[in-house]
Amino acid sequence: MLHMTHNYMLGLIALMVSFIVCFYVPITYAWFKIRAQQRNQNKS
Repeated sequence: MLHMTHNYMLGLIALMVSFIVCFYVPITYAWFKIRAQQRNQNKS
């Protein structure tokens, strides 16, 4: 039982990490693109 819950916890942690990566990477990429666009707008 302990081994099963341990595997379940590892699977849950892996799921959370993959979800955070798949969620954060596009958001940070879009944020950097928006920041760059705002910087270019402020120049012109």
